[in-house]
Amino acid sequence: MNMGETYAPLTMNRLIDQTSLPNGCQVDAVIEFSIQNGPSFKAIVEVKTVATPQNILMVAQFLAARFANNKGLDSVPLLVAPYIGMKQAKILADKGISWIDLSGNMSIRVPDRIYIERTGKPNRFPDNAPIRKIFQGTSSLVSRALLLKPEGFASVNEIYKFINSNNANITLSTVSKVVKKLEDELLINRSKSIISVAAPEKLLEILAEGYKNSTERKRRNTYRLVIENIQQLSAGVTSQCKDYLAGGFYAAQIKGLAVTDQKKLFVKDIEQFRRKAEEKLVSVTPDAEFGNVIITETNDPGVWFNPDWRIIDSVVNDIELYLEMVVDTPRGPKIAEQLKWRILQKGNGIGQQTS
Repeated sequence: MNMGETYAPLTMNRLIDQTSLPNGCQVDAVIEFSIQNGPSFKAIVEVKTVATPQNILMVAQFLAARFANNKGLDSVPLLVAPYIGMKQAKILADKGISWIDLSGNMSIRVPDRIYIERTGKPNRFPDNAPIRKIFQGTSSLVSRALLLKPEGFASVNEIYKFINSNNANITLSTVSKVVKKLEDELLINRSKSIISVAAPEKLLEILAEGYKNSTERKRRNTYRLVIENIQQLSAGVTSQCKDYLAGGFYAAQIKGLAVTDQKKLFVKDIEQFRRKAEEKLVSVTPDAEFGNVIITETNDPGVWFNPDWRIIDSVVNDIELYLEMVVDTPRGPKIAEQLKWRILQKGNGIGQQTS
């Protein structure tokens, strides 16, 4: 049976569905392949309909163990799945497992006889891909919490309590679902006693991608104002950090990472902000061209989830600031790199004021 141009030069000669090997091991199939005008080989096949990294790792370990204990088998291990991404492909290569996906990619290795590699074709089964929305909005708080506390959490419930005790609101069900998806993607380590980040840098990169595309960020309303006696306002209104937070380059300056003349504040309600300013006898005048303060009105939970508020009044934490700086070109990415070092190398994501 010719497999067509997509899988050329492979030809499938025979398929035995759901069978047992001589050692008693049950497998999904045994397929006899041949190369057009070339050698043939037998493949012991496992099929996965959901190809998360964790699933692929488990089947790779299973196949590798079976073949390690049965070196006399005249065959090669082969995984078939809807789509094999780069992370999954590396896992399989490390375990010496060949693979074919239904999107037209493959990597076939038969020692001393055959080597075929074809990659780069897009995923034809997007529903099989990991759900990236767990890195946006309220769901993103789970990843942020894990990065903020690299020593890890004892349980899902502990993550839930940590988030809700730090100016955010998330359900236990949401935390549990996100943790499961992070585990499937091999982004966290999870045992009976600890849940911690397995790949901090990768997790931070994925959070940044989610932040760029997040609807919460795009829904923010921004106002440019002239505010006289800004120091008086800062001493009063913005010290109530549960409702007002410094962000952008202003926050970077407070953290000792930048110098700026422009102040940026996050508020939950612009009208409430105006009323508080009036109570302090501070003049607030809209000025889209020359305003010295940028006010951003938002309910984005990523902004307000702030374990720093007991340490530094009125400043977003390092992870939120990192995400802001990543997209604030051209100057922001340089500050983002400094924050990335603080988050990853110092072993904590809690923004600390530097002198």
